Amino acid sequence: MTSADGVPALPRTLGGQAVIEGVMIRGPRGLAVCVRKPDGELACRSERSEGGHRLRGIPVLRGVVALGETLSQGIRALVWSAQIAAGQEPEEPREGQVRATMGMSLGFAAAFFLLLPAVAGQRLERAMKRRRLAAALEGPLRMGMLIGYLRAIGRMPQAQRLFAYHGAEHRAIQAYEAGEPLEVASLHRFPNAHVRCGTSFLLTTLLFSSAASAALGPLPAGRRLLWRLALTPLMVGLSYETIRLGGSSSEGIWRWLFLPNLALQGLTTRDPDEGQMEVALAALRSALALHEGG
Repeated sequence: MTSADGVPALPRTLGGQAVIEGVMIRGPRGLAVCVRKPDGELACRSERSEGGHRLRGIPVLRGVVALGETLSQGIRALVWSAQIAAGQEPEEPREGQVRATMGMSLGFAAAFFLLLPAVAGQRLERAMKRRRLAAALEGPLRMGMLIGYLRAIGRMPQAQRLFAYHGAEHRAIQAYEAGEPLEVASLHRFPNAHVRCGTSFLLTTLLFSSAASAALGPLPAGRRLLWRLALTPLMVGLSYETIRLGGSSSEGIWRWLFLPNLALQGLTTRDPDEGQMEVALAALRSALALHEGG
C-alpha cells in the first residue's frame, strides 16, 4: 500500500509478541525482533515477508492461516531471542524443528483445553442425571482450566519477565496506533492490555468452542472428541474475525464485550520497566523501517 504521493504508507495497526528478554513486532511487510543482550546492549533483526497467503483475503479461513504464520514466526523469534539473551551465537532453527514445535504446541492446547474438558464432561454426565446440564458445564470447566493454567505459569520468575515484555509490547503498539510519540514517556500513559492479543484470541476461541459444545449436547465419547477437533478450525476462524472487528471498533458495545478479554490479560502481562519499554520501542521502529523502505 502506498500513499497518494507514491511513498509507502505505514500500517494502521501492528501485531507482536513478547520473546525472551525482548519483543517482536509484526507488520504487513515483515517483522522485527529486538532483545536485550547480557551486556545491556540491544540486538535487533528484521525479516521481510514474502507476500500474503492466497487465503488471507477469505474471511474465517484467513484466521487459520494467520494462526499458522503467527506460531511459525513466534517460534523462530523465541529461539533467536533465547540464544541472544544467553550470550550465544544465534543459529536459525531447521524447518523440521519449527514444524515439530508447532505440532507439539497445538497438540498440547487441543488436549488440555478441548479434549480433557470433553472427557471430564462425559464423566459428569455419568454422575448426573441431567445430561444436558452436564454438557453445558464443559464450557465453565474449560475456562477454569485456562485461568488456573495462566495463574500457575505466572508464578514462575521467567514468565513474569516475559509477561512484563508482553505489557511493553502492548503499550508500544497502542502508542503507535494512537499517533503518540514513540518515546518511553508516551508508553507510561497506556495500559498493559490490548484487544488484539494472543490471550484475548485464546479466550474468544474457548468461548466459541464452549458454545458449540453446549449446542451439540450429550454425545458418545468418540463422537464428542471428533466433533471438538473437527470444529476447532472454524472456532479459530470465527475468533480471528471477532478479534479483528473488536480491534478496529473499540467503542460502544465492543468495549463491553471485550472487557473479559482485557481482564484476563492481567494474568499474562506485568508492568514493564523503562528498559523493557525501550526494547519494545526499538522493535517497533525496526518494523516500521521495513515499511518506510518500500
